Order: sequence, then structure tokens, then C-alpha cells
Amino acid sequence: MAKQDNINMESMLKVGTVLHGTYRIDSYLSSGGFGNTYVATHINFNEKYAIKEFFMKGVNERDGNTAVSVSNNEKVTEFTEQLEKFKKEARRLRKLNNDHIVRVYDLFDENGTAYYVMDYINGENLKERLKRTDNPISEFEATDILEQVLDALQEVHSQGIWHLDLKPANVMVDKNGTVKLIDFGASKQFNSKTGGALSTSSVTYTNGFAPIEQMEKSYEKLGPWTDFYALGATIYNVLANQRPPMPSDINDDHTPDKHLSLPLPFGVSDKMRDLLLWMMKTNRKERPESVKDITDYLKASGMGTHRDTDTTVLTQPDVQALQDTQNTFDADEEADDSENSAENAKKTKKAIIIAACVGLLLAVGFYYFFNGGFSSNDGSQAAEDSLVVKNVTDSLLTIPLGECHYTGPVNGKGLPAGKGTAVFTADGQRLEGTFDNGNVDGDSIQIIYPNGNIFFGTFKDNKLYKGRFTWKDDGSYFEGFFLDGQPDMKKGAMYDKKGKLLD
Repeated sequence: MAKQDNINMESMLKVGTVLHGTYRIDSYLSSGGFGNTYVATHINFNEKYAIKEFFMKGVNERDGNTAVSVSNNEKVTEFTEQLEKFKKEARRLRKLNNDHIVRVYDLFDENGTAYYVMDYINGENLKERLKRTDNPISEFEATDILEQVLDALQEVHSQGIWHLDLKPANVMVDKNGTVKLIDFGASKQFNSKTGGALSTSSVTYTNGFAPIEQMEKSYEKLGPWTDFYALGATIYNVLANQRPPMPSDINDDHTPDKHLSLPLPFGVSDKMRDLLLWMMKTNRKERPESVKDITDYLKASGMGTHRDTDTTVLTQPDVQALQDTQNTFDADEEADDSENSAENAKKTKKAIIIAACVGLLLAVGFYYFFNGGFSSNDGSQAAEDSLVVKNVTDSLLTIPLGECHYTGPVNGKGLPAGKGTAVFTADGQRLEGTFDNGNVDGDSIQIIYPNGNIFFGTFKDNKLYKGRFTWKDDGSYFEGFFLDGQPDMKKGAMYDKKGKLLD
């Protein structure tokens, strides 16, 4: 969890305060309209937790070091009602048992208010991620996040609960890439027979992430589809790095693909666009009705990241090792510090891409030379190559592009087959995308180079085919097609970091 900067120190507990005789406050995390959150240590077990304290901004004040009081007697009833909602939030979270939902371990009254103890997540939420990087995330990573949130929602909805406040700030990602859904303060229990909310108390919402039925407070129309709209808006936000439109703006956009109200970056697949359009339908009856509807679409479209682990584990066969084939890529060493003209920078960057792609081509050539040339397999061999037999995690493999630590599905030959991640041992280059019998082929491929440069787009036959190549040093990028590893200036162009066309 990332620490916030806008903390009112007067409203926070002092570091070192011990709560419930068990939890020592170590530091502050955040402060919002209805509470303060701290990092704490369990004194007896030396375990780290996050603790949320109910504290209403503008209603509560702290007397002395710890005690919480209501500043105005007229606010006592409001405080009491909201305090009970805070406790209900903790009890709801306690009932949910899922790896992608923050877990609650304790709830207690103290200092004139209430606290609950939950998982401490060593990571950041998606809103913080976008603010820190000022860059959209890849479609591959967005799909992975989508699947993990869907897994969380499957548990939430099965317990008769809607989250009702899905947005980037409430989706945490830890250092291992595991997603945790947090903040169930707006959640509601629903009637399993009628589908209506059991309580019609006011629900807060965030513009851009709430559908029409929630904005209009039509509680009888709320359902799983309400959360799916918000999830679609969240995935759109991280893919486009811009705030989702209001439902009225989507309705006013009469283009078939809604590209005016929902513009997406170059390289985002039509399958992803279609999914987002489905989830963000302004008419709730036209959205997915269940998590299964969306997961079925992901499987049918081939977008899934193969997170399933219920697979047969076979012994991985030996694979011919490749030597000295991994391309080294370092734009900083190629740059001439004495020449800073835009033209020279463009030439240098084109040369860098050429060098990178030549390395990839050499890797492919050596691979096929050592593995019997380019002759095709018979039908049974092809079936073995394409069959996904297990998932591996951080497995050391050698593929046409070099030796790598690979996470994802593999086929009968032990080669990557499906959507996975490869981190190359030669220089730490990270590739995320679709593999076919060890080869890289398909849309939504992302490469993060050691120097921070990024490619995102389409590969064909282990080569860059089309997409965007961005240089970290100045944020400029080439966008378009690649010809034999070289940017095709007839089918693409160079832009500065603000998207202005470079001559």
C-alpha cells in the first residue's frame, strides 16, 4: 500500500500507539472522508497488518492522543449510523474468502470509535500506478488484472454482495502482481429472490465509473451488471490512461465502436474493445449478467492469460540450448551526446530497433538450424506442439529468442504455448504476450527493455510487425509498421511525448 501525502496529522494516531493491547501503530497509509488507515505490527507475532480506523472528516476530532469525539451534538446520529456501516463493511469482508479480496482478521471498539485489521498489501493501487508512470498499461497486463478482479467478484456476488465502488483506487496490485480488491464501504447486500438491495441507504459513487442505474439511485435495478460496468471503466482507464466518460457521453456517441467517447491507444485489440463496449453498455440489460459470461468470452476469444492451475504436470523434455543469440539492447550507449538534433535522434533510434530485430532474426535462425531446419511436422507432432499440458512458474527455458525465465502455459515439448511472460537471462529484457511452440506471434505483445524503452504491438514470426516503440529518455515514440525490423516511415511516423508529429 502506498503512503499518501495529504494526511492531516492532527486526526491521526501517534506512531507507537498500541491498539487492543495487540497492534502497534508503525506508520500512516492514508486518510479519507470516513477513516484513517495505518500500518501496524502484531506485538506477539511480529506480523504486519493494515488497520482501518473509523473517523469522519468534519465530524470527528481527536481529544488528546487517542480518543475520538463528535465535534457537534447534531452530528451524533450521523456518526452512529455511519459507524455501524463501517462495522458491516468489516463483517462482509470477513465472510469473503478469496485470494483477490483483502482479508479482515479482527474488529474491535476502542477510543470512542471502531477499528478493523486487514491484510497489509505491499504494492500500490492502479490509480497510483498511473500517476507514478503517466503511461497506460499493456493489454496483456490489463487482461491479467481483469481476470483476477473477476475471480474476486465471483466470490463477492456468490455471497449476495455488490461492491458498487470498483475503480482504479480500489484495485491493489502487490509486488508479485497479485490483485486485491479493497474498500467495500459502498457495498450492499441484495435479496437473492428479488435481486433488490436489502438497504436503500445512500450509496456514494465515482463519476465515470458508475452506470446510470447507480447514479439515479435506482436500487431495485442494481445487480452484478452494475459492478461489471465499473470494472469495464476501470480497465478502460488503465488501458487509455484517461478518465472514462460519463454514460451520457457514451449515449451521445453514435459511432459503431464508440471511438469518440472511448478512444483507445494504437495496438489495443478489437477483442478487448468489444469486451469493454459490452461491459459499459449504458442499458444494464445489454451488459454481461454474470462473471461466467465474461470469462466465457475471454476463453472463446483467446484473451485469457491461462491462470488455471488444474492441469496435468508432465516431465519437461530437454530442449536444444542456444548460445550467444540474445540481443543486447541499450539506446543510451548508442546516443551521441554531442549531437542533439531531432533528425540524428531519429536515425539513432531507427538503428537501435534494427539492431534489436537483427538479434531476434539471428536467434530464430540458429534455433531452427540446431533443431533440424524448417521442415514441417506431421499431424501428430503438430497436435503435440499445440497441446497445452501444464502451467509453469519462473521456469528456465530456451526458446528461439534466447534463454529466459518463463511463466505461463507450455505444450507437449515443454515450450511456451499461450499467453505468458518471459524474462531473458542475458539482459533482463521482459516480454509479455502470446507464444506459439516457443515462438512469439500475435497482438498485444509488450517488451520492456532494461533501459526502460517499451515496445507494444504485434509480432509476426518473432519480429516486430506493427505497434509503438517508446524511448524512456524523452518519451518520444515511433508508431506504425516495421519492415524487416526497421520502422517503415511510409506506414508510420515519429512523435514527441505529447503526441506531436516530428518532422
